[in-house]
Order: sequence, then C-alpha cells, then structure tokens
Amino acid sequence: MVREFVLSKSRFLDGLKCPKLFWSQFYAKETIPPPDEATRAIFAQGNDVTDLARTLFPGGVLVEGWEDYPAMESKTRELVGVRKTIFEGAFRFQNTFARPDVLTPNKDGSWDLYEVKSSTKVDETHLQDVAFQRYCYEGCGLRIRRAFLTHINNAYVRQGEVDPGELLFSADITVGSKDLLPSIPGEISKMIRILEEKKCPECKIGMQCLNPYGCPLQDACWKFLPEENVFLLNRIPKKKAFGLIDGNILDVKDIPSAAITSPNHRIVQKCHKENRVHIDAEAIREFIESLEFPIHFLDFESVSYAIPYYDNSHPYQQVAFQFSLHILPAWDKPAEHYSFLAEGVADPRPRLLESLKSCIQNTGTILAYNMSFEKKRLEESTDVYPEYKKWFMGLEKRFLDLIDPFRKFDYYDPKQMGSYSIKSVYPALAGKGYEGLGIGEGGTASREFARITFGKDVPAEDRARVRKDLEIYCKLDTQAMIDVLSVLRRTAMTQRKGKRV
Repeated sequence: MVREFVLSKSRFLDGLKCPKLFWSQFYAKETIPPPDEATRAIFAQGNDVTDLARTLFPGGVLVEGWEDYPAMESKTRELVGVRKTIFEGAFRFQNTFARPDVLTPNKDGSWDLYEVKSSTKVDETHLQDVAFQRYCYEGCGLRIRRAFLTHINNAYVRQGEVDPGELLFSADITVGSKDLLPSIPGEISKMIRILEEKKCPECKIGMQCLNPYGCPLQDACWKFLPEENVFLLNRIPKKKAFGLIDGNILDVKDIPSAAITSPNHRIVQKCHKENRVHIDAEAIREFIESLEFPIHFLDFESVSYAIPYYDNSHPYQQVAFQFSLHILPAWDKPAEHYSFLAEGVADPRPRLLESLKSCIQNTGTILAYNMSFEKKRLEESTDVYPEYKKWFMGLEKRFLDLIDPFRKFDYYDPKQMGSYSIKSVYPALAGKGYEGLGIGEGGTASREFARITFGKDVPAEDRARVRKDLEIYCKLDTQAMIDVLSVLRRTAMTQRKGKRV
C-alpha cells in the first residue's frame, strides 16, 4: 500500500527550510525535541493575538477541533455554502491541508484571506505561508480576491482597554503571495519525492539552521563540532563561520591566522590555544580607578508582550517590574542590599521609580552590566512619569558599564567560551553561577512574573514561590557584579607594583 503524504503549511515551511527537518517530521518525529519554555510562550502569545484579531470580524464562526477531520471538513463546507466568515476552517487539496486564521466572503463570490501573526512586519516566510494557503484554498474551489498579513502595529500605545483595530494592522500581501503561487506545486513535488525515498537526506549545517527561525534539530546536527569551535569568535559573521566549517576547520584553535582580522578574535584564539587568561592590566586599572564610592550595582528585570499589559506602553516594550540594588560604601565594607518587586496588575513603573529614588544615594558610580538596558528602562519610564525625569537626568552621567572590560577583551578567560554575558563571565571568574535556582535567567523571570500577575487561577502558594525565586535571582545578578568586580580589582592589584588600587 502506497502511503499518501499530506503537507500542512507548517510542514511545507519546514521543507523550504531544511529537507532533514522536513523528513524527520514524518519518519522520525521522536528525534525532534519538544518546544522549550520560551518557544511555547511564543506560541501562546501568537494564539492570544489570533484570538484578539477574531474580534475584528463579528459574526465569524470557529471550526473547532483537530482530530475529527471529517467533522471539521463538513462544518467548513457548510460555512462556505452559507458564506459566513470562517475561523480555522479545514481545507484539503491533493497533498495539501491548511486552516485559515480568517476567511471573509465578498459580495462578488470571492473570499479575502487574513493570516494573523504576532510579528511587527511582513517577511518572506509569511509570503510563502500565505502562498501555500492560497494554493490549497483555490484548489478547493475558492476564489481568493485579496490576501492580508495581520500583524502587530508597534507604534500603538495602549490607553485603557486594548483597541484591536489600532493594535493590529492588516498589510495587503495579495501581489506578493500571488507571485509565489507558480512555485508552490514544484516545491510540493520535491518534498513528496523526499518522503518517498524513505531515507533521511544528508544536509550540511548552514544559515538555514538559524534563519528564519532556529531549528529544533540544531543540537543534534551540530554535535560533531568540538566544544571550542569557530563560533567562539564573538560576533563572527555566520557565513564566514560556515565557510570555515565547509573547509573542515572546526576548532577555533585551527583557524588560519590570515582568516582572523579582528584583534579581539586573535585574543580568543590565543587564549584557547595556550589555555591561559588574557589580561590588559592597565585597561582594567583605569576602569577600576574610574569608579567612585559608594558604588551602586543595579539590575532590572522586565516584562513584555505583543499585547501591552499597561497603559502608556507599546507592543513588546520592556517594562521594568523589579530591581536589585547593592550599594558598596568602600572596598573594605560590606554592601547593603535594596530591592523592589511589583505586586498586582497596576503599572509597576511609578512605584519602582519612587523606590529606586529613595535608595540611590546622591553621589557615587551606578554600575550595571550592559547598562544600555537599565538606562533605556529608566528613560522610557520617566517619559511616562515626567516627575522623575530631572532625577533620572542627574543619574545618567553617573552610569558605568561593567561589561566594558569584557566586551573590549581587556579580560578574557577561556572558560567564558567566547561570551561576555554575565552568565558566562560570573562562573568563569568567580567559580560559581546560577545553577540550582528556581529562576536562572531573565526570560524565565519575565514569563513567570507575567504568569503569576496576569494568569488565571494561580494558586497563592505558587505565586509566593515565584516571587521568592524572583527575589533570589535578581539579587544574585547584582551580587555577581560585585564578585566579578572584586576579581578584576584583585587582578589589577596583583599586576601593579607599589600602588594600591
């Protein structure tokens, strides 16, 4: 018996991206890892945006279910017959299957197609997605007059209840999707032939692993790379890195010197070749000496979503809901810790600003790790609450960035593995990290705060646990900064004769 292969739009897009991923979806699904927490959150966000988009089409009917295809198809035919707006109808044509986010009838007997995305612009993948759908629906006898990509308007600013008509923008992609239609049958035929082979195709790693989205098979496909591979060269152009790999140059230590033009990349390679730490003692001393007591170590955690949570915020805006602040009065004195963690659904920014203002002293350096993030959150917050603007402007000149000695490669330890993020620098320098924490990175912190704040039916004990985990995590971020700075200072002191830093 010959197996009949049916391609959904997701599988079709997988086929355009990577034949191996496409084949595995049919024959080796168990080898594909389930979506991680961050990916699941993106899916949930997309579902929320789709639900909101449906409110723009009153009277539309949702075709529910996934398992009972005959029932879905029957319901869809019924709605097509009575010319109702359809949400998630079920259409199958030859080897294709698709479910439109929205199909609306026109008086001339045609239909308009709306694909809903939580993105802020149209890209090539969206055009391919809609072209595939048009091929399926038109094959089923529908005449598609216009096609739209309904996406987030990132200029929208929330004021009161979310206005879906303002938050969402429908870009006309009729022409762009139609231009791709002639290529669809050929692409489908190629994919069917891949499946008929029943043998996983060989694929070299390359840009398709990363674009337009990360591949779930990346870890498996990249496992042949040594730990100290060419990607350790921070910010190396991806095409250049894949070119080296194609030339069988896998290890960072084996890259020819002529291929390394960046001084920082030379530092990384030399450190890994010689298994030693690179230290520019003079540059580190200059950084240490630029600090003024009391030194403030500041870190924010923030939350963002496609549909803004708060008034006077826009889609995907990072809104600070938490800070940790350590203040070090002198090298030989202990640091004092202050913190803030928002509670409830009200805008956290005015309470955070007031709390931070009461904690930060009138003098002394404000040290952050990648300070542009903290400064941007303060700038945006004080734009909305201008009574704090003068205070913030007085703080700006006091900011210094602890990432600078690492981003400039004044200090590089091979244990950083090419990275200068605090999550890499801290264990490399201090010998400890974020292991064992209930919350161990910023993305999780953001998602968990959103869940306990805006989620439904969150148990009180769960909320209390998450808040405790958030406090511990954010506090560790600023304690890590203290520990890292201490290592830098000791490094400067040990390599400087006769003068105490």
